[in-house]
Amino acid sequence: MGRDEETVTSPDEQFTHAREVCGGVLSDVAARHLEEAARSDEFLALFHPGDPNDLESLLRVLHETEKYEEQFCRIYTPASDPAIPTVNFYFGWEPAELVEPVEESSLWDNPRAVPYDVGELATTLGPSGALLVFECSVEGREVHMLSSRLHVHPEAHPDDRIGLLQAVSRTVAGGLGCVEESGLTEAAPQPLPR
Repeated sequence: MGRDEETVTSPDEQFTHAREVCGGVLSDVAARHLEEAARSDEFLALFHPGDPNDLESLLRVLHETEKYEEQFCRIYTPASDPAIPTVNFYFGWEPAELVEPVEESSLWDNPRAVPYDVGELATTLGPSGALLVFECSVEGREVHMLSSRLHVHPEAHPDDRIGLLQAVSRTVAGGLGCVEESGLTEAAPQPLPR
């Protein structure tokens, strides 16, 4: 399904503050990181038909999904290219035996990746991505870890990308009942020295 300019600028759709987009997933901390990463204080979230569109539906989908990952919450700003969201989130399940600590992964030697001290694996990817994998015991997913990823367009500072991803992931972990084991705290993630 193509997206044209009318999709983003329709008069029926109003830009709102960061805390109000994505159906309750953005905490105050996440909202601050979103504003920094997107360089805006006005946002619009769009969802494709069938996508989870709030925290409750995202949690339900994560319990049931068989897909590699689920896309959640495409965020636009007034300056966004209508065809390219400013921020995209993705969530999915990774087999635990395939998840390597960041220090042991190929990302450790990648100069464009910035590893962080949160979860099982946390790193920025290139100039606009971030990845976070963490423990989350959910019935039927005992041999998996929860994976979250985001893409920011245009580029954003690594600390804002990983801070935003951690804050949203912490809200999701709370909804799934695994926030303590996840290791996702309210503290800002810190880059690991290499």
